Amino acid sequence: MTMTKLYDKRFHPLPVTNFPVPAQWSGKHVLLVPAGREWVSVDYPAVMESRSKLKHLFGPRDQWPPDDLTREMDEADLAWHAREFASRRSFAYHLLSHDQQRCLGCLYLYPTASREHDAEAYLWTHIGLNASQATLIEDEVIHWVSRDWPLRSVAWPGRFIPFNQWDESGLPNYYASTRMAAESSADGD
Repeated sequence: MTMTKLYDKRFHPLPVTNFPVPAQWSGKHVLLVPAGREWVSVDYPAVMESRSKLKHLFGPRDQWPPDDLTREMDEADLAWHAREFASRRSFAYHLLSHDQQRCLGCLYLYPTASREHDAEAYLWTHIGLNASQATLIEDEVIHWVSRDWPLRSVAWPGRFIPFNQWDESGLPNYYASTRMAAESSADGD
């Protein structure tokens, strides 16, 4: 079954109206904290080191992070994520080591335009983790989202839904549509 015409071009708010969004979550293998500029000192090196793994995270044509990403650009991006979190529109979490000294990846929970889902989720782990470490962390985080969040149907494009199938639907990506549009309008001011 293709996903063609299973969307209506607008993003549906995440169903978290009465949900106490976690300000932190500690798993066995990782600590999750809301993404924010205060974490740029661990986020920026992790993003730059994992850049080749992150290309196409949000889709086959996605080019984030750019090769010329600066610390200032990363900090602005983290500030956008923090504003989104505070307004409860979308939720980005850093995946940190328990001592909070290393960024092990990020989780993004975004609104979706899909009629079949109530959220989109994207997850990456640091390129320096071995496959078994990455799998343990990813499984733990995915389980946390499915168990503890009030989301009945989460789309994981590129992970559980092949990107070619997701791309066929023409569904817009929240991050690309919203964050990049905000950046473009800020540049035009």
